[in-house]
Amino acid sequence: MNWGKIVGIILAIIFILLYISTIQNSYYEGIQQINSFSNVSNDLKFSLVSFNKSSLIVNVKNPLNISIIICNISGKYLYLSKSKVILPYSNENLTLIITNFSGFVSNINAKNETIIIKIKILDTVISEETTL
Repeated sequence: MNWGKIVGIILAIIFILLYISTIQNSYYEGIQQINSFSNVSNDLKFSLVSFNKSSLIVNVKNPLNISIIICNISGKYLYLSKSKVILPYSNENLTLIITNFSGFVSNINAKNETIIIKIKILDTVISEETTL
């Protein structure tokens, strides 16, 4: 076997190993990004401002350095009237419409009101489900 073929095979093996290493690093970076996105919903602060028989006003604090969009908040007797952009490091009030106040209160007392929150950050939509 001549030296040209041996050098070519060695270079091909080195190239393949470097390529696999690059793919592996990209994979781990992707996993880290997914983990950081999943922690975003924990960073947002929701607090009750006021409520009456037809609506619930909730304040949302965005501690991130990027804008987020609250796309939807919905439950059996509750929904978000329209999506809302929350600028970096700011607070916004959201108006949630209550469709059946007595049913809503009954479900909360029974710890049976499931709420789904959809948040858009950059081009990623995160959904989270919680029970009140």
